[in-house]
This record gives sequence, C-alpha cells and structure tokens, in this order.
Amino acid sequence: MNESNKTTMAIASLFVGVVALSFGSIFIRWSESELSPNATIFNRFWLGSVVFGLWQGYKAIRQRLSGDKPVQQHSYTSQELLLLLGAGTFFAATLAFVAWSLTQTSVAISTILHNLTPIFTSLGAWLLFGQGFNRQFLIGMVVAIGGAIAIEIEQIQMAAGEVTGGIAAILSAVFMGAYLLVVEQLRTKFDPITIQLWVCAIATLSILPMLVFAQERVFPSSLNGWLFVIFFALVCQVLGQGLLTYSVGGLSSVVVSLVHLLEPVFSSILAWAIFWEKLSFSNWVGFALVLIGLYLAVSSQAVVRLPQNRLESG
Repeated sequence: MNESNKTTMAIASLFVGVVALSFGSIFIRWSESELSPNATIFNRFWLGSVVFGLWQGYKAIRQRLSGDKPVQQHSYTSQELLLLLGAGTFFAATLAFVAWSLTQTSVAISTILHNLTPIFTSLGAWLLFGQGFNRQFLIGMVVAIGGAIAIEIEQIQMAAGEVTGGIAAILSAVFMGAYLLVVEQLRTKFDPITIQLWVCAIATLSILPMLVFAQERVFPSSLNGWLFVIFFALVCQVLGQGLLTYSVGGLSSVVVSLVHLLEPVFSSILAWAIFWEKLSFSNWVGFALVLIGLYLAVSSQAVVRLPQNRLESG
C-alpha cells in the first residue's frame, strides 16, 4: 500500500472510530441506573481486554497452523514496556479525570476543557519530537477548538467558580494528549490489537482499586445492564479505540486529537436523535466551525506522521 492510500485509509478509519466513540455518553447514560461512570468504564476495559486477548490468541493460532512467519516479534524492550505501561495508565487517567470533573462541574465546562487536548498534543509533539506545523494547520486547529467551545458555550455560566472540576478536565486533556503521543510511538512496531490489549489490561488494573476504595457496585445486576456495558466495550473500545489506534499508523497524533473534536458533535446529534435533546443555534454554529477547522487542518501538509517520530529512531 502506497503512502497516499495508507493516509486515506487512516483518515477513513479515524472518522469511523470517532463516530463509534461518540456513542460513549449514550451508553454511560443508559447504564447509570445501575453503575457509576467509573464502574461502567471499568467494565468497558475488562471486556475490551477479553476481546483483544481472544483476537490476539486467534491470530497466533492461525499463524502457527498456517506456518506463516509471525507478523511481529513479541520480545519487548524496556523502553517499549514503559511506553505500553504509559499508554494504559494515561488512558485510564484520562477517563478517570473526565468522570471526576463531571462530579465537580457542569458537562459544558468539562467538555470544553477536555477539548483542549489538541493544544497539549501539539505542544508535546513540538517539545519532544521537534514537529512543526504550517499556518493553515494552526488556523484550522484554532477554528476547530473554537467550534468545540461554541457547542457548549450556552451552558458555561452554570459552573462558574467550580475550579476543582475545571482542573480535573484540563488534566484529562493533558493525559489524553500524552496517550496519543505514546500510541504514535508504539504504532511504529506494534499493531493496534497488541496496543489495545495492553491498554485495556493496564487500565482495568488502574481503575479497579478506585472502585474498591469507593465501595461502588462493580458489575451490572440485570440483563439490560450487561447488554449496555457489553455494547459499550464493543462499540467504543474495540471498534472506536481500535480504529483510532490504527489511524495513528498513518496520521500524526496531533491530527488524530483534532479529528477527535468531532466526538461531541456526533454525541450531540445522537442525543438529539435518541433522547430528543434540543440543539441550539450555537450548537449548529459550533458544528460548522469544527468541520471547517478540521478541513483546514487535515488538508494541510501536517497530516502525515513525520519519520523522525519513529520508536526505533529514539
């Protein structure tokens, strides 16, 4: 596959992945009658671990039976183990801080501050890898982030002065940026299944102590509750995060973080379609700005991941 087709596949996978991820808030709302957000996320991770583990096992058995040479060697260096551990920990911290921020401030404030992720991803790419960005990309990023803020701007006054929740949301953006930067490095050697297996397993172990300490219910108590968390894991973790991880193989982590701004757009539309939540004029303006900003950014020269970002060169 040439570089152009690889980039096209990465962009298509990323957009489908973001659509899948946008169902997250819907599944959390459906399961909130039985489980807390942290418990729902815990079930997402351990179920994701099972699916990716079975997938990895199937691949290994198929390769052994066919006699094919393994696609990748599973001898991990200390640097790779550290990056895999970091990816799982950063992703668990991202979702944990998002959940905490929602208990301390409004959904609007939490969403707006979490959507600052592209800024921290860009800063990390510049500081760590010397990645530069042209003017069109920077303009597109500002417009897209402005659109994401506009989507929630009408509710921003609801949480004035709630500093703790704001700090938690900003920390979630920092950890999400770190997660994407680490995954970008891992994708130079590991396939998405291996990366997500590690991420889900480590995140599961990271969140479980929080549930035990808070003495929260860990598992659903009804068939509907189990169906919600199972589909949450399959749609958001396996499909959504799996495709997002695949896309980082052809796109920079900064572009991935920007396209991720479509998640609140799709989530709002889904909430309108499923729960009949009202969409205001500022919502629609925000949607348009996000799309315009993403077009400018993704069509700029900063889309394709730079070769100096490769793990083996570090």
